[in-house]
Amino acid sequence: MTLQLYLVRHAKAGFADTDIEDFERALTDRGRRDAVRMAREAARLTTQTQPTLLSSPAVRAITTARRFAEALDVAPRAIRIDARLYEASAGDWMQVLGEQLDATSPLLAFGHNPGISELGGWLCADIRNVSLPTAGLLGLELAIPDWSEIDRDCAHRPLLRTPQDFAPDA
Repeated sequence: MTLQLYLVRHAKAGFADTDIEDFERALTDRGRRDAVRMAREAARLTTQTQPTLLSSPAVRAITTARRFAEALDVAPRAIRIDARLYEASAGDWMQVLGEQLDATSPLLAFGHNPGISELGGWLCADIRNVSLPTAGLLGLELAIPDWSEIDRDCAHRPLLRTPQDFAPDA
């Protein structure tokens, strides 16, 4: 059996300043446009079943996830939010993903660098040292029967999409 996992780095957010905590940084205008563009691509790629969405609770990640939920016809309240995914390492991601026993495939996971990019490299040797850009979407096929079996190098057929792959009005 094969499961599909899409790793999504949050879209472009404003820079941290003294008035706003890192956790609260919102998407920029470009970030909002890129999130919609990439959400449309995710909808094109994931037409078979209703996906599961899993997100860091940081404003920039959950806002990106909500754009995807809209494009995928998933209720925003159905987005799974896990506090461990804010500033998560690849190991933290592996733990959280392994606990998604009732998650459907595809599973779309929204988070932050460096952890989300490191996770991609752990799962698939073909993309080690690849850093996801903001709003980047990395699709992976996992040769496992369920999420509890997630392990290093269990993924293949990486598919990387970035906002730059699409025309501005796409």
